Amino acid sequence: MSLRLAMLLSAATLLMCLVGCKRETASPAATPTEPAPAAQTISAADARDIARDAWVFGLPLVYIATQVDVTTHVTKPDATRAPINQFIHYRSFPDADNKTIVGLNVDTLYSLAQLDLSKEPLVLSVPPMGNRFWLMQIVDAWNNVPHAPGSRSIGAKGGDFALIGPGWTGTLPQGVTELRIPTNLATIAGRTYTAGPQEYGAVHALQDKYRLIPLSQWGKAYTPPIETPLKDGVTDVPVPKQVLAMSPQDFFGRLNALMVGNPPYREDGPMLERIASLGIGPGKNFNMASFSPDVQRAINEGVADGVKLMNDTPRGKNVNGWDIALDLGQYGTQYPYRAGWTFYGVGGNLAEDAVYPVAEKQADGRPLEGGKKYVLRFSEDDIPPVNAFWSVTMYDSDSYLVPNAINRYALGDRSGLKQGSDGSLSIYIQPESPGKDKETNWLPSPKEGEFKVAMRLYSPKPQVADGTWKPPAIKEAE
Repeated sequence: MSLRLAMLLSAATLLMCLVGCKRETASPAATPTEPAPAAQTISAADARDIARDAWVFGLPLVYIATQVDVTTHVTKPDATRAPINQFIHYRSFPDADNKTIVGLNVDTLYSLAQLDLSKEPLVLSVPPMGNRFWLMQIVDAWNNVPHAPGSRSIGAKGGDFALIGPGWTGTLPQGVTELRIPTNLATIAGRTYTAGPQEYGAVHALQDKYRLIPLSQWGKAYTPPIETPLKDGVTDVPVPKQVLAMSPQDFFGRLNALMVGNPPYREDGPMLERIASLGIGPGKNFNMASFSPDVQRAINEGVADGVKLMNDTPRGKNVNGWDIALDLGQYGTQYPYRAGWTFYGVGGNLAEDAVYPVAEKQADGRPLEGGKKYVLRFSEDDIPPVNAFWSVTMYDSDSYLVPNAINRYALGDRSGLKQGSDGSLSIYIQPESPGKDKETNWLPSPKEGEFKVAMRLYSPKPQVADGTWKPPAIKEAE
């Protein structure tokens, strides 16, 4: 699976992975507890294997902390970023002229926030939402999803939710729901259903009522800081490139410091025991210079092996040409899998909230090519089973929306699609109109070059989440 393809699967995460910087997080400073082992205590072969496993294990925490730094490096909210513990709201859908971010959807408007819970909890306030689909997905610093309040789990009433980090104890005000987060760094990936530009005003009014309030200010007239001081060390290097460029000393040093305020999970115990022999663990002192030249070389090779392992690990199951992942946000000890999904798509949805099958090939492995005619035909029983809504969006090979004469980038259950007399539904994927009688079901594709299609299923029914439902293949028209 290509980087672009994987990034399609969680468009909200793409909004947070544009540029990169390096600074320390607001988590408590780590105090070295022991030196790295002497050179003679570990062989080069063992050092290489352990460095590989340690890099893959630690990638989510280092990557996400860097991403938090990047997306909060502003003094006040702007079009794409906001200071720590403040929302940035996206106010409109993209069009084909938008070449700044890949994989954007045209179903929801995003509300994103990066959180630091080390000082005190934050109260997330969501107004009554009526029958509108909404989701406030919480992503922790290891790229798991501990909570996802939304229309599926909460319903129309909205609510007030205390986001509590690992070190806080206390009593919450009446009426505030406790949501424990296992790390101090976290992300809110909020989505609000938007039928089209005609609904922007109504959705903006809801977005303006989404609030993040420090617990100590709850019940008071709180206003977020207007001018937040900037940190030193900012760079415009993209986050993925920045993380790959880190030396083992920088990477493992930062990992050790970050694990103090963003602790690993209980099930990570065996991995922590394994990597401790290299001086890697919460608060430890990783010292590359303490190793012999052979071991240093092995550690560098091990990091390269970790990158390869991450890239070589499949990130979904291929079904009829569609790549589908049903266990995002709940990775357990699947460390290479978790690393890959972090690097190529932070914040994948829980399958209960949304599933994003993506196709860039036909079922027989041939790529989808511009200039050709294809059909995506759902039988009556195959039409995506959802409790909210579904869509199919067209992207070029670089995962940007495809320009076309009618400015149509997606179709779905809100598009007034025409079904056949047998209840089937055909979507015509081609560069030119299939004719007036079929134009309602036409999804314009590029005239040349390869392309891909992303299906989005919001609040899918159980047969999607458990893998029983399978999307039909995209087939070349006869």
